[in-house]
Amino acid sequence: MNLFVYYKFLVDQSPDVYSLVKAIQCQLVAEFPQLICDLLKRPNTDESGRETWMEVYTLDDKMLPEFQSRLNQLALELGLPQPRLNELFVPIAQ
Repeated sequence: MNLFVYYKFLVDQSPDVYSLVKAIQCQLVAEFPQLICDLLKRPNTDESGRETWMEVYTLDDKMLPEFQSRLNQLALELGLPQPRLNELFVPIAQ
């Protein structure tokens, strides 16, 4: 399963947000060893000068409830930009 978490913030916050996301992802990999993480952003800012970033997490379905709870807790504790919107995608079985 793939969990996509996206959010917007002003460009000048990028260095701080990057550091926080990387810290959270390192913590999550320590707690969920099979987790695969990625961090993406849109190539352009929006009309308000905000970047859109997306955290991507690949994990086993069984881990999802515990993982999402922990991810949300860390994001709030460390002050990542809010709101953080979540989308789930699953592989297409063939």
